[in-house]
Amino acid sequence: RDMVQPSAQHCLSKQPEQYSQIDPTADVHVNSGVPNKAFAFGNLTVKTNALVQRILIENDTATGVEIKINGKVELIKARKEVILCAGAFGSPQILMLSGVGHDNELSKLGIEVKKELAGVGKNLHDHVFYGISALSHWKGTLNNVNLPFNQFKHTLNWLFKRKGPLTTSPLEAVAFFKTDSSLAQPDLQLHFAPAHIGNDSNLAAGADFYNPKTYPKTDGFTILPSLIQPKSRGYVALRSKNPNDAPIIQPNYLEHPDDLKTLVSGYNKVKSIIESKAFEAYTNGVSYPEKIETEADIVAHIKKIAECIYHPVGTCKMGCDAMSVVDPELRVYGIKNLRVADASVMPQIISGNTNAPTIMIGERAADFILKSS
Repeated sequence: RDMVQPSAQHCLSKQPEQYSQIDPTADVHVNSGVPNKAFAFGNLTVKTNALVQRILIENDTATGVEIKINGKVELIKARKEVILCAGAFGSPQILMLSGVGHDNELSKLGIEVKKELAGVGKNLHDHVFYGISALSHWKGTLNNVNLPFNQFKHTLNWLFKRKGPLTTSPLEAVAFFKTDSSLAQPDLQLHFAPAHIGNDSNLAAGADFYNPKTYPKTDGFTILPSLIQPKSRGYVALRSKNPNDAPIIQPNYLEHPDDLKTLVSGYNKVKSIIESKAFEAYTNGVSYPEKIETEADIVAHIKKIAECIYHPVGTCKMGCDAMSVVDPELRVYGIKNLRVADASVMPQIISGNTNAPTIMIGERAADFILKSS
């Protein structure tokens, strides 16, 4: 609180720079009863273990899908529309397998071009973050909770009282910053995690932030600067015309120099927070990375441990330019009765988690379909 704007009630505040504690008990969920209602109407059939091989396109119109299930190929005909919801990796792959994409790329693989849309698979981007850790004097971090006896104690506390560290989130708070005051919106988010995974020696021994069993026993915490408006762009491409082959995914993380510059600024911001007066009672300062003397050392640390936040978007982007794949009502350009409704249609990633906006895209798609029916 000493270093950012006053706290908002939640992360959706209109304040451009702010911090917020994450409430793991907040009652925010999707209505799980919707599928059951659809089953009751008798107009929903779910096929599991089915691989979509391509969308059937005749005379610039989507007429159904070809799937492979239990080793057999089935053709499913559409009475009205085909809605593609395979995500930022799967949706462009299926479109390209169906002959919708860049003509030269498809022709080289022996795929008949149904519609040239050069933007299919392009514009891939994602949030990126990396960790900066500090040892803690306070014996209440998840490293301490992870000790065998404490696991037993806290499990009982949760089972009988619904209290204690097992009620919390692995990311307890967030903050949004501008690395440049002239920016219209924050370009950096900080995630605060009540655990650490040690140093290079621990990493070499197999320490993994996603596996608490590998955590060191010493108490600590981690702050993760997160790039929320990346400028780097990657792509998704076909490996072959075989639907069973995973697509080529080239994210090109940190390719744009501004992205690395923003994350370097994130290190300086986090260091100032950890060394602030408010943190004196909890830590002696940054413990990992261990030796930072120059900006080159910061860059090396970022490149060594940075990873995506699993928010891929943009590969079937919505818009009105030459690289757009769908129009403002999610209809694929040049192909009738075909829409895309997932995170791939976002032309630019939002400055936060992509789950809720993707649900919104599905809701809007439903509105468009009902309006046109």
